[in-house]
Amino acid sequence: QIVATYRGKLSSQARRGRRSIGRSIGQLRTSACCSAWPASPPATGPQSAKHTAFLNMYIPAGSFTAAQAAMLAAAQRLFIFEQLIIFPLYYLPGLRGLAGGDGRAAKFPCSISWMTRRGLPRHCTLCFWNLGWVCLMRALLKDGDVAAMSFADWLRAGFMMQMYAAGFTTVVLTPMKGPDVAMGASDALHCYAAMLYVFDHFIANQFVLGVSAAYSVAFVAASLLCGVFQALRADGERLGRALHGRLGGGQRVRLKPFLYALDLGFMVTENALFFIFLFGMTSGVSVVET
Repeated sequence: QIVATYRGKLSSQARRGRRSIGRSIGQLRTSACCSAWPASPPATGPQSAKHTAFLNMYIPAGSFTAAQAAMLAAAQRLFIFEQLIIFPLYYLPGLRGLAGGDGRAAKFPCSISWMTRRGLPRHCTLCFWNLGWVCLMRALLKDGDVAAMSFADWLRAGFMMQMYAAGFTTVVLTPMKGPDVAMGASDALHCYAAMLYVFDHFIANQFVLGVSAAYSVAFVAASLLCGVFQALRADGERLGRALHGRLGGGQRVRLKPFLYALDLGFMVTENALFFIFLFGMTSGVSVVET
């Protein structure tokens, strides 16, 4: 029994030794294989520059440097201030009649175009709206460092320059003449430029600023509602009057309050879509290092 036990221990030790030798041989083979195929060194020089340029073409919307993000935030503050300040300038006694404003003839409800067509609201809009665009374009053009701009940077900057041109035509070149619907013959250019300008906001949200989904959906919803109210108000409220008749006419609600509600609905949704855009402007901004 003692001899059998001793032989069993020797046999067990021999098996463990063979397994250890096998593992060592496997490691040597793996090491030899890896040494035959060394890891590729990191790309440097022209190869690295080409790789970086290729990636820059596909930088996602909303990706900006810290300096660009700061200028975007400055543009956002200027736009929001301009959008807010026009209300007291247009409606407050003592201010509403200055610089050729409407004075006591101030209209409520009314469109932004009507409110900013003359007086202090117009002068304020011309000042702060254009200043906001200066900051925005400085951000997209990397503050003049055009040599550092990628192909994608140029595409986005070019689109935003087109958006500014549409807004400039609407705000600066063709102030509304009236009536406050902007779909008459005297305001045709203003109307079409304004529609393009609003549509440009949607493209900017998706492909330039990369705003969050909540702001994007809210902007589309407000824009569609605004378009419905505008269509009901157009052409002497033709569709609005027809809808009033389909809803029972004067039996349920009088025509005048109904048309007033359409004007109010347009005013609310028009301001809503621009405030949604402005407050969501930087919601998708991510700072990247270049």
